[in-house]
Amino acid sequence: MQKSALDKIDLRIIYILSKDCRMSYRYIGSVVGLTTKSAKARIDKMISNGVIEKFLVMVNPACFGYRTVCSLVIRNHKANKDMLNHLNYYDLIYNAQHLGGISVFGVAIKETSDEKINSFVDSFRPALVRFTLAKPFCTHGDLSNTDMRIIRCLLLNPRMQISEIVNELRFSAKTITRRLNIMKQNNVLKFSVLCNPDSTLGYIQFVIVIHVKKSFYHKVQQQIYNEFQENIRFQPPIVNPDHVIAFVLFGQDIFTVDSILNKIQSLEGVEDSELSILTKITYHKEWAIKEINQRLLSSLPSSKHLTLNEISSIPT
Repeated sequence: MQKSALDKIDLRIIYILSKDCRMSYRYIGSVVGLTTKSAKARIDKMISNGVIEKFLVMVNPACFGYRTVCSLVIRNHKANKDMLNHLNYYDLIYNAQHLGGISVFGVAIKETSDEKINSFVDSFRPALVRFTLAKPFCTHGDLSNTDMRIIRCLLLNPRMQISEIVNELRFSAKTITRRLNIMKQNNVLKFSVLCNPDSTLGYIQFVIVIHVKKSFYHKVQQQIYNEFQENIRFQPPIVNPDHVIAFVLFGQDIFTVDSILNKIQSLEGVEDSELSILTKITYHKEWAIKEINQRLLSSLPSSKHLTLNEISSIPT
């Protein structure tokens, strides 16, 4: 795959898409000073060159009853094949590979008892296990069938146009737009973009996990956006608690990376930070499609059980 050197316009486009990959070509062009056609051509080129790996919708696991997201840090894959196979029995949200052969797997679990948690930890020894409470979504009720059908469409194509969703679901454009906006505001969905570190010639992708005092969370978050706007790729995942902020950023070289880390560590309210060089990141949607299909199926009258194929035949 051909590698492509990125310029400042490319980085600004990636930044816009990282905050919301559903932004229109017209809007992106107006922000970066390009025509709609030129903005689309830039994005198409980054896709064809492998810079943009995929457009992404992240679903909050808390919406489906998951109480915890566990981060498994595995340092030696060859010695832990059984451990990796064991992951197939759990709901994998993401996995990230880092320089030095270190991998981090995000696993969502619903159990909250000490016995269940301890059993989970024991089953993955000697991997380092960290627990993060899933951030609840702020809504006045459970997701409706309409919400879940919209999410399912977007899991297949995060940039699917409202008109396309209308054709697929037969809901009104007004209803779809309103429900989608509510889900975004309520921390149910987050749209972003994945970039392939192997194809971003001239830039290093790295992850910074920042531990902050809860009262400084929003202040630190905004300071980072203001200070490092050109470097930020996106802010994952949607499940961060109120004392942890995670960012994936670009840096031109290791000295730039070190400078960014030092500046972040000096911000008021920052207690600690961890940095790793990212080599690949993958977000998984199978768990979300499974949960949606189960809920849609359970909501059907028993006389309509023959529609199971319609519900479960979505490609993953």
